[in-house]
Amino acid sequence: MAESKAWISKSRLGGLRRIELYGNPGTPEGRSRGGKKATSLFQQNPRLAQKSGFVIRKKIKYPQKCTGLAEFMGIMLGDGGFPGTHQITISFNNETDHEYAQYITKILKRLFSVNCYIHKRKGSKGADVVINSSNLRDFLLKSGLRPGNKVRNQVNVPEWIIGRRQYRIACLRGLMDTDGSLYLHKYNNYAYPKLDFSSCSRPLLEFVFNTLNELNCKARISHKNVLVDSLSAVRRYFKEAGTSNPKFLEKFQNYFYN
Repeated sequence: MAESKAWISKSRLGGLRRIELYGNPGTPEGRSRGGKKATSLFQQNPRLAQKSGFVIRKKIKYPQKCTGLAEFMGIMLGDGGFPGTHQITISFNNETDHEYAQYITKILKRLFSVNCYIHKRKGSKGADVVINSSNLRDFLLKSGLRPGNKVRNQVNVPEWIIGRRQYRIACLRGLMDTDGSLYLHKYNNYAYPKLDFSSCSRPLLEFVFNTLNELNCKARISHKNVLVDSLSAVRRYFKEAGTSNPKFLEKFQNYFYN
């Protein structure tokens, strides 16, 4: 009988100690504390989490505001999307922009320390850079991006980018590299390069238009496009803003130097 009482006493002490550490499992506070403890344990031991079927958020690096982040925000505003609660995608043409997609994967690694993969769509030239990260999704939304349909939402560039010139230029580069085009306009026996940015979001059109004119790259808005017509203005754009898309760089060099 004495041994039984001693065992019960030890069990009670163990239970009290557990409540002290993890909280009372019968209360919301206790469940919250217990959940945080379990999450911390599984983050330190991912294999244990996997065996237990416990899904934990992957840690990412949170960058400060910089030109690299501003350019990435432009890329997201151009071809990015949020198809789920934990996923980010950036669409591209796998035939013409495969090298640019590799550049995007490097940006993701440098800015956020996240891994990604490329998903090729069956029966088309389309592909996506795919990132599975709830933390990255939350960070991008807090940084000014919006989920959902870009046209219906009439998305705009975040205020922190608009407020600084070097961020505006970097964001413009990301937008032009995704939703822009550089092509030869032919007139009679003469051909010259033009820049064209296309979007159904009026705020994005106005941002691109205003930033181009700020760089003395005379531009005009025509319906859903921003156009840079003159040879000198196109040349100035590549001098002031540049490009991270190898496709555009090759075209620029061919048009102006070859």
